[in-house]
Order: sequence, then structure tokens, then C-alpha cells
Amino acid sequence: MHLTHPIAPYQGIAPEDCIFVTNDQMIEIGMGALTQFWQQELYPQMPLHIYMQLESQPAGRNLLLGALLARAEQLRAMQPVPTKARLYAQIAPENWEMSNFYTKAGFKMDDSEDIYHFPLPIWPAHPPVTCNYASVALRTPDEVQGFLNRMNAFRITPLDMDFLGQCMQMEHFTAIGYYRGANPVCEALLTGQGSTVTLVSLYVRSDYRRQGFAKSILGAAADILRPRGVTQVSARVFSRNAPQTGLMRAAGANKVRTVSLLPGITL
Repeated sequence: MHLTHPIAPYQGIAPEDCIFVTNDQMIEIGMGALTQFWQQELYPQMPLHIYMQLESQPAGRNLLLGALLARAEQLRAMQPVPTKARLYAQIAPENWEMSNFYTKAGFKMDDSEDIYHFPLPIWPAHPPVTCNYASVALRTPDEVQGFLNRMNAFRITPLDMDFLGQCMQMEHFTAIGYYRGANPVCEALLTGQGSTVTLVSLYVRSDYRRQGFAKSILGAAADILRPRGVTQVSARVFSRNAPQTGLMRAAGANKVRTVSLLPGITL
């Protein structure tokens, strides 16, 4: 078995973060790559997240995983301030082969992305502190990009302009927020058609959490959507994220299905 790096960026990934494994006949049998990003808002106790892509025939998996683990440790050690990091992968719920592979390698199956449904909430739409309530300004490209930047600071999978454009074309597009002066405190993005909307994204700034903002902004959205005939909300939630799962419990949400498993390990 042999490990090699590409000579140039591979699908936008730096060569040193991408590894190929070949057999003794120099036939490629697998590849792996790492992508690091900060999740200070979502996971303040462990802000550095490193996503690992690993696709290999069984013969090359262990060697490839070892090389990716070593590189992930290097990435963590390169940070200017010592910090914990979470290395994680993404697999389908029914992929028992890779689930067993990661479990045997010491990864914990303690996170998943799940779809929940809950009835349109009947919550007061009043923020607990003095704030201005408004629709999100999306008149100019700079305003659109600013909104996406704010949302993406609280997300694992980033939203882009094309996706936001698709959301805006739907019947029930709703983008609202609470603001103190010009400073956003909480914003929510929902979209959909018919009787169901999708809660695409919702964030509350860390210094305003545990004050009822998430429930209040959903109550405000419900006041807009209820007269349009909307009765149900769909949301994707990460099971390790306590605020997200707590909001689902408060809304009386039902878990519909698991979209993906996210085996992880702490570095």
C-alpha cells in the first residue's frame, strides 16, 4: 500500500489535506480529505471541527484513516491557541459497514442529523428585552451577503446565494429578526409551500441566549404564516446541539427520520 498527495488542490482542498491510497500495483483504491472550520457559536467548548471524507476499499481504509488522523492532529496543533477539536465523518444511517469501521476505530456515534416536524407554534412574538422587530433587509447584494454571513456563523453546512434565491421564490418565504439598533440579536429563515414550511436556519447571539428569543422569533413567524394556511414546520437538527434539541422539545416536535450519522472523535 502507498499513500500520496495530489500535486495541486483537489476539488478546492489543499494538497496536504488530501490523501490517496494505492495498492502495490499502484492502482488507486481510496481517497480521503480533511476540511477544517470553526464553530465557536454552535459549540463554544470545542470550536474547531474537522470534517473527514474517507472513501476506500476495505484493504486501504485503516492505512488511510491513520494518515488522516495524523494530519488532523497537525491541524489542531497549528492553531495559535491550544484548543480541543472534533474530527468527524458523515455516513448514511443504513451503512452498517462504515458504522462498524468507525466504532472499532474509537469514534463515537453520538451525533446525527435528524428531521423533526412540529405544529406551527402559538408562542408570544414579543422579545424579552427592548428590540426592534423587522423583516431582514435583502435589497442589495451586500445586504444578502451580510445575512448569509450571519446565518452561516451558526451553521455547519453553509447557505449560498443560489440557495437563498430558491428560498425567496417559494410561497412562504419569511426572513425576520430582532435588532438592537443596527445590531442583529436573532434572525430566522423559513420557506415552503402549501401547509408546511421548513425552518431553514435560526440563530440567537450567544450573549442573548436563554432569554426566550428563539421561541419569540418562531412565534412572530407563526403570526405571519398562520393566515396563509401553514400548519406545520419541518426542521433539521443535530442531536449534539443542546439548544436545537431543546427547542424541538419545547415545540412538541416529533422526530421523523435520521438523515445521516456523524461519527466523531475528540483530538
